[in-house]
Amino acid sequence: MVAVPYASDLKRKKWIREGLVQSASKSFWSPYTGMTENSVIYQANNMNASEGLTIVFDYDGNLAGKAIKGKDKAYGKGEQKKKFSNKLTVDRYRLVADNGDAFDGVEIGDLSISQHEDSRAKLADLFVRFKDQAIFDTLQGVKDTAPTHIIDLGVTFGYTELLNIETIIKTGFGYSTGASRAPLKPYTLADGRSVWLFIMDAQMSRMLKSNSSYQTIMYNADIRGNDNRLIKGVFGKIGQLILVEAETFFGTTEGTGTTWGLDSTSVEISGLRKKDANGKWTGQTGYSTAIDLTSRGLVLGGNAVQLGFGKMPDYKVQMSDDFAISSESCLETWMNCQKTILLAETGDYDSAKVAGIDYGCVAVDLKTLDV
Repeated sequence: MVAVPYASDLKRKKWIREGLVQSASKSFWSPYTGMTENSVIYQANNMNASEGLTIVFDYDGNLAGKAIKGKDKAYGKGEQKKKFSNKLTVDRYRLVADNGDAFDGVEIGDLSISQHEDSRAKLADLFVRFKDQAIFDTLQGVKDTAPTHIIDLGVTFGYTELLNIETIIKTGFGYSTGASRAPLKPYTLADGRSVWLFIMDAQMSRMLKSNSSYQTIMYNADIRGNDNRLIKGVFGKIGQLILVEAETFFGTTEGTGTTWGLDSTSVEISGLRKKDANGKWTGQTGYSTAIDLTSRGLVLGGNAVQLGFGKMPDYKVQMSDDFAISSESCLETWMNCQKTILLAETGDYDSAKVAGIDYGCVAVDLKTLDV
């Protein structure tokens, strides 16, 4: 309820009304989201569909057959064209705010707090964090889909390790977890450059920035182009890697394993989570900063995540059955997201595997030993 305790200074003393304690949220993922598979976040919309809609993604593969020499019979030796698919089912999610009693708002001099319009703005702000955290959790594999490919840095992270990461994702060999695979497909910037996005948390960023070799080449680490100035947290570019620092997750999560869904987390600040030595993630019951911690960064290419929306979000208000003395506001949305993991409809490649793995995402683990 909106009611403020009688002893609160908001009731008993003069006050100056301020805005939100935390600033309105801006989506971390917005600059990387597009309607094509060249974007990091591949968004598909079907505004006529409600919950239960299954969006099917259809992908073509390149031919990889060998040539037929001379007059050797060629007919009957044609390579079957490769097809890959993936599907995403949209679910309904609702975010709800209690508007309370208008009389309670009068007592603290804030009439807007009990209004649907005020709740609508705050629910929209919450939705940004809800959606962003769903993508962070999906990519980090903190729920029930662990990363198929991990680069484990141990306790060291500097310029040399950065070069090693770029080499591994370019060649498809050298992963700490996961077999060889096709090179990670880059995504395309507005100016046509092909790059990978390397997202890290504050501790990973600090360790890299304190590396002497990295410091000597920082003058080359720039991001050019007006469109790229919108990218949140960018602090450098090394080779084809754009380095971005993400915020740290604050909130709580109920459930573990397959019981952990998009509706399990209360998001205060969206961002990357850490994992403790017992396998618990930030926000989970039992997570401890008193033991060794692991930061999990992300190297992302094109089509790393599939984000699907059904019907347009809808704002609703419902009055209480007690003569409408109070009300609650609701933002209703139909959505889901998942890592892109392709199903080979006609067979995968022999060497450059793309099916059954995290198609556009590689995890990078680093023991940071602190919060």
